[in-house]
Amino acid sequence: MPEFFFRTEDIRSENIQELYVGSDIDREIIDSLKSSQSVILEGSRGTGKSFLLRMAEVELDKDFTNAKILPVNISFVASSLIHTSDPEQFKNWMLALICNRLIRAFRKKGFFLMQSQATSLLCGNTTTDSIDNNEERFQRISKSYEESYKNVNLPISIVDLPDVISLKDAVEELCQENNISRICLLFDEAIHIFRQEQQRQFFTLFRDLRSPYINCNAAVYPGVTSYGNTFEMSHDATYLRIERDILEEGYVNRMKGIVLKQANESLITTLNQYGENFSVLAYAASGNPRMLLKTVDRCPRMRINDVNQVIKDYYRTDIWTEHTGLGIKYSGHRSLVDWGREFVEKDVLIATRQKNEIRADFQESTCYFWVHRDAPEPVKESLRMLEYTEIIRKHSESVRATNSHFGTRYELKLVGVLSLEATPTAIGLDLIKKLTIKRMTEYGMNSPRFSAIENIKIEEQTDEELRTILLAQLDRSIDVLDLSQWQKNTLKQNGYNAIRSILESSELDMQNIRYIGKVRSRQIRNATLAELLEYLSG
Repeated sequence: MPEFFFRTEDIRSENIQELYVGSDIDREIIDSLKSSQSVILEGSRGTGKSFLLRMAEVELDKDFTNAKILPVNISFVASSLIHTSDPEQFKNWMLALICNRLIRAFRKKGFFLMQSQATSLLCGNTTTDSIDNNEERFQRISKSYEESYKNVNLPISIVDLPDVISLKDAVEELCQENNISRICLLFDEAIHIFRQEQQRQFFTLFRDLRSPYINCNAAVYPGVTSYGNTFEMSHDATYLRIERDILEEGYVNRMKGIVLKQANESLITTLNQYGENFSVLAYAASGNPRMLLKTVDRCPRMRINDVNQVIKDYYRTDIWTEHTGLGIKYSGHRSLVDWGREFVEKDVLIATRQKNEIRADFQESTCYFWVHRDAPEPVKESLRMLEYTEIIRKHSESVRATNSHFGTRYELKLVGVLSLEATPTAIGLDLIKKLTIKRMTEYGMNSPRFSAIENIKIEEQTDEELRTILLAQLDRSIDVLDLSQWQKNTLKQNGYNAIRSILESSELDMQNIRYIGKVRSRQIRNATLAELLEYLSG
């Protein structure tokens, strides 16, 4: 069985293009990311936002000689580790990271950074050594913020950090001096893990950075993004959304192509031999490449019993464990999390199954439900959290339902619908063939299902409470990480038992472990940061 790349950050830049399997919509997104417009790209976990950003980066890098557009990829994945008494801590940390990545991008292209009044704060003196020193200087600042959870009272010096205006002036001069058309900033692994106040600060910076020499692009999650009052989507960015419609012609072939790009000869033979079983898995993934790769990885023989069991286990265990975990980490949202699970499991899924049984003779089936636009706000918040953990997906807004009322149509992930069946493979393809958006379960403004949640109040947690949550997460066993069992066992044998032990070690430390090496050490670090931190802010 091949070792799949579940996360884009584990893939080397030189391998990105050879793993690309895209639709026309994917191509349009990549081209938009490369253009001069600023783009907000929305998509759920595992849908491929990071991959498309990396594709844009690689294509711009290869075409730099002609287009003169310099891509700069910036990850804010460590934002949850910042805990200082400095009210400007988050903004300063972002600026330090941006400066560090900018200098690194210029240096990798071999540019000589001339000293001027505007660039002195960013680039220091004119010698190559000083450029390296300035890169290290900004790296030290960002690293200090990322280690601040250990000691919140430790002061961090930002005397050498430029403000936004100085940074823009420096970029303009550097572009003019080096015949660069513009800088394309690609913010990945970022906004979805910020607290709401951090999100608002980020989008203010996103707006303020834009200039004739800088355009910004950012990946966001549905349901959990707070843009703030100063950011206007219609003026400050172009909104794009990753969608892989299961009803679209060629859907299964594209999803199969994603797997084949990483498959070995044995798996290719299996996929060709058990094509219908694979198709059920592809539809169950509802357009999510990461979900598909993970489920294929769990049933490499692709036998009927294996596929049926994986569908049930993945939905009943993995997905709901992640969702329920939000309520544990964020006690102020626990009622919303618990209500959402009850609503989907004991109401929407049951109603969907009954509707499918009734409409079977009419050759119709559904995985859709509709909620009135004036439903109580806690209901909408709970649905947004269900979107975040990819149990449902917002299909379309302003949909007219019974009595001409307007609301939002949602799509249940097919893995949930199929998990209710004794043998998902027996009915899966037939159900999918009959799918129609015309049939949906409706929940009106005053639905009795909402009575248990409409008066719930959301309690925001303090910085100290969030730090307590972070410290508790750091002490959890590495068993919760998205790593192979061999990797977990190897790490434990070498003293890496808790998440903290990985986070506080360098990649170089782990490379000294037998059979780990450079690639696996990076994969382990990425998995630790991604799986630990992306739920800490929400």
